[in-house]
Amino acid sequence: MDIFEINKDGISEKEINVEEIMGKIRQNIRKRKESTIFSGRNGEVIQRGLSELHIDDSDIQRDFEYINSNWDPGNNSYFISSHRLAVGKFLIKGRELVNGEIKRYVDPIIGKQTAFNGSTVRLLNDTAAKFNHYNSEIEHLRSEIDSKIENLRPEFEGQIEQLRPEFENEIESLKSEIKNSIRSEINSIITSMKFDIENKVWLASILESKVKEGSKKSELGTPDTGNLDINYFRFEEQFRGSREDIKQRQSNFITYFTDCSNVLDIGCGRGEFLELLKELGIGAKGIDIDDTMVDYCLSKGLTVVKDEAISYLEKLDDRSLDGIFIDQVVEHLEPNYLINLLQLCFQKLKYGYYIFVETVNPLSLISFANFYIDMTHKKPIHPETLKFLLSSAGFRDLDTKFFSPVSEEARLKKAPLNDGMEEWAKKYLDTYNHNIEKLNDILYGAQDYAVIGKK
Repeated sequence: MDIFEINKDGISEKEINVEEIMGKIRQNIRKRKESTIFSGRNGEVIQRGLSELHIDDSDIQRDFEYINSNWDPGNNSYFISSHRLAVGKFLIKGRELVNGEIKRYVDPIIGKQTAFNGSTVRLLNDTAAKFNHYNSEIEHLRSEIDSKIENLRPEFEGQIEQLRPEFENEIESLKSEIKNSIRSEINSIITSMKFDIENKVWLASILESKVKEGSKKSELGTPDTGNLDINYFRFEEQFRGSREDIKQRQSNFITYFTDCSNVLDIGCGRGEFLELLKELGIGAKGIDIDDTMVDYCLSKGLTVVKDEAISYLEKLDDRSLDGIFIDQVVEHLEPNYLINLLQLCFQKLKYGYYIFVETVNPLSLISFANFYIDMTHKKPIHPETLKFLLSSAGFRDLDTKFFSPVSEEARLKKAPLNDGMEEWAKKYLDTYNHNIEKLNDILYGAQDYAVIGKK
């Protein structure tokens, strides 16, 4: 079918072959559908080619095919024609005029939408391509890592096998160490039990000998001499404390005798301090008037003699001792005896060495109240009195130290202070707590004190 071409001036004399034009249009459409590359505005490439994207999901694949085929909303295949011969030219002209008016308003919108769709499709395709690229890189790296692990596995297994004997040796060493530690603990417990049993057996033998001695006196009709005859060893165990407790407390006094080789422990008792000195390689000897104490110290391998203090000191050369230790003894002595004893100590001690005298603290009421539990105590000695006696004997650089504090549970409790209290209440409680502290010092002060003097 032939029609006339319509231009802006009207109908041209040149005829148009409609069938030929429609055939070309159909051919162009078919080529565009078969192509995997569509051109957008300004000839920009929209589709990279679905074969490059390698999308596994079929639904997503179809979506990509759809948006890449239908991103352009424009109807570029539309062609104005008419099959009516008589009025066809007028119909075509009218349709073109209407189409022109419509396109004037619609084309800008269609153009913007086309540009937007093209940009969106390009971004989607680019993102999908990058995803495929990175996924491929990840798979490649995973493959390389797996390959390296497989290559290194024999080496690691070889190193593990090489280290296995070392680990096994370490385990055996730890087992041996644990066994030795357990064995040591058990031996310590057994030794402690053995020591306790030996003490009890020893005490039983002492009591048995005392009973036999008393029976003989009774049979012979020997009169009582009036001497106080008690087992002072058992008395100290019950009222002073165990040997281990006393050793722990006396270990704080060692610093005054570290460089000595001839220390005298006057009234050594159960020999705790002598044992400490012996463990540290410090030469020392002890004296005591109690047979039981002397026998016990000798059974422990300590150098102890039974003698009265002044009598023993008078036999020694002047300046022959390099340390004198008197612990819980002076409270048993009469004043004149104590004065003479301290003067003799000064004569027998070398110049530059220390005398250490510890006794009960009468400034603490709880200590003073317990003072007469021991019936052999004569009288407590005030710290200033003992300090004066040592100074009078010639000792210098005198220092007083207090020991054996009473536990906080036994002391009077202070009143708590809170931030929300009124100022008058805080001042009242401050005064109250200050008085409680003073009262604690009087009632529950340190139970023992020592005066240390230097010749």
